[in-house]
Amino acid sequence: MEKLTGGCQCGAVRYEANGPPVFAAHCQCVDCKRSSGAGHVTAAGFPESAVTFVGTTKSYVSRADSGANVSRAFCPECGGRLALRSETIPGMVLLMAGSLDDAAQITPEAAIFDTRHVAWDYFDPALPRVPGMPPRG
Repeated sequence: MEKLTGGCQCGAVRYEANGPPVFAAHCQCVDCKRSSGAGHVTAAGFPESAVTFVGTTKSYVSRADSGANVSRAFCPECGGRLALRSETIPGMVLLMAGSLDDAAQITPEAAIFDTRHVAWDYFDPALPRVPGMPPRG
């Protein structure tokens, strides 16, 4: 079974995810862009039961473009973004690709909320683009 590890910048919070991600994507919704300060966020989704955190996180809840509440977990010491949970995908935790020890272990499969794409944020032209939140299934 594949295991992914990661954590925050200062090392106060670490995590392990057992098994490959269910999905990985670039999200271009306004909420993700604001929370990251970039043109998108890259995240990989895992069942909550597959992810273990060591250390204390703090969370911030906001409303995403989908209209759902999103809870973003981060390190209270360094502010490093680690994970998010969304009402649209219950039972899943999305790990921020930048917090992985080896981000090359995931491969984004799509760019979602592509209607919010900004031209300067380049993606591989072969990557499928979805206008909003993809249907679950």
